[in-house]
Amino acid sequence: MSKLTAEQIAFAKTMSIKQRAVLRTLDNFPFYLSASERADREIDDLFRNKLVQCCHYGSPQGSPRALPAWG
Repeated sequence: MSKLTAEQIAFAKTMSIKQRAVLRTLDNFPFYLSASERADREIDDLFRNKLVQCCHYGSPQGSPRALPAWG
């Protein structure tokens, strides 16, 4: 991971317990991103401040469908 920006550090100082728990969990386990998680305002703040990112992974059979995951 690259060095955190001043804005990211300032945001991290104001994060909620929920946001801290999400970051702690994602540090250990990557997860598929559900629609309700992506719609959650607190979790969306983590994306907007670039502390987490969304990636698309194809299915193991090589299907063109991709599943969004975050880490």
